[in-house]
Amino acid sequence: MYIPHYIRGDLDSLRDDVKDFYISKGAEVERDPDQNSTDFMKCIELVRRKERESSVKHEIVALGTFGGRVDQAMSNIHYLYKLKNERRIYLLSDQNMTILLDKGKHQIHCNQAIEGPSCGIIPIGIERAIVTTTGLEWNLTNSSTSFGEMISTSNHLTNDIVMIETDSPILWTVELKI
Repeated sequence: MYIPHYIRGDLDSLRDDVKDFYISKGAEVERDPDQNSTDFMKCIELVRRKERESSVKHEIVALGTFGGRVDQAMSNIHYLYKLKNERRIYLLSDQNMTILLDKGKHQIHCNQAIEGPSCGIIPIGIERAIVTTTGLEWNLTNSSTSFGEMISTSNHLTNDIVMIETDSPILWTVELKI
């Protein structure tokens, strides 16, 4: 069982017995009652504070980010965009990993033993993205992707290296086999 170093949030749904269990295993529990910030952002602030103390910057792997309400999942995706110039954030559920790819060329190394076969390229929060790919079953070549037109979901990995070029930020999502 994974024991986190910290548990932070408004903790409105954290039962006392669960809190006591994690404290007994060495986790620090920090309540922040601010209702103008999501629990996810409260955790980002904790990471920022710890980074200032240590002068070491981290990428963030956030677990359980798609396991509940759609509005909360969309909020987590929102933070990928909001924090894109600050750091890379990986959003994980028990079935998927999602990251934001900024405009440009990206080489993604996939471990097909634990990733895929399903994957997707989603142009969310923008009017459209022009995308070119290699390493997928249905590659795109200067394809216009947008909601209401075409998006690349339910695609499949065919290679351990996927190349994606985009003129706008897009989501890359891949199925996990863990």
